[in-house]
Amino acid sequence: MKISNKIIMGALWLVHFLNPPLKTEEEIYAHAKAHNDKQVFEVPKDGKLEYKDLEVRTEHGSYHCLRIKRRSHAPKRAILYIPGGGGVYDYCRHQLFLAKKLLKWVDAEIFYPFYPPATDSSIRETYEMIFESYRAVLNEYAPKKIGVLGLSFGGTAAMTMISWNNYYRQQLPMPALSIALSPGHVPADSEERELLEVYRGVDPFIPIEQIEAYGKVQRGGEELELWMINTATHGDFRNAGKIMIYYGEKESLAFAAPIYRDSLERAGAKYRIHVEPGMPHCYGIGRINKATRTTYDEIVKMLNEL
Repeated sequence: MKISNKIIMGALWLVHFLNPPLKTEEEIYAHAKAHNDKQVFEVPKDGKLEYKDLEVRTEHGSYHCLRIKRRSHAPKRAILYIPGGGGVYDYCRHQLFLAKKLLKWVDAEIFYPFYPPATDSSIRETYEMIFESYRAVLNEYAPKKIGVLGLSFGGTAAMTMISWNNYYRQQLPMPALSIALSPGHVPADSEERELLEVYRGVDPFIPIEQIEAYGKVQRGGEELELWMINTATHGDFRNAGKIMIYYGEKESLAFAAPIYRDSLERAGAKYRIHVEPGMPHCYGIGRINKATRTTYDEIVKMLNEL
């Protein structure tokens, strides 16, 4: 492992020991609920960027999707930028700076959904809101000019959006490019749990117990379609554009890489899955060292080529 990779992993393990991650459904739900209840949406004020608050409606609610672009600029492409949080935590406001930073490198308009977390309702509502956000992007841009970029759960949502379109026969043209950084997946059976067990003690950020605990919180007590929880095994990825998936070798969610690969192969999808040696969860969200810069710059290049 390269020295810079070791430094990054060492820093994450220090955070782990100072603030151990929660592992049980009850602990996670209570902590997330308290956090989420404090979140307030506000349109940012920034002289360099222009913001519009787009209302996105589902059958059960109305939500915010922030449109962001450079001021006095008319970009020809759009990015649906989906933040992470396991679908359980509302980190939309906290991760907004990552989307804004991307506009320094990509000539595009960003649509940034402030989706409802699963502490408010089941993950079905979350996925529907994100799908309807994509529908709103389609009202403004051709699918060949649309890219989706999802971080962690956002990556899961980017993949599940394809399944939603197929399962509910929405027949929307899917985006030309879907990029998922560390997309999640809850083990569907004992064989997949064995794949996950290999990562015990490897990931300082997401212990293996947390993955199934998040899946339980996401259900919200409902009986959901399997592809909403076991997203890789039961996902239907037909009719998609190009799909790019990135994992770090030192993250527990990397257990899902071969599972996604099998499903993408069955779907006949155009895809590539990359596992970066020695790197953690969502390593490609910024330009920190050589490994992160290489992936970040690759993502920027693909988006600018839309």
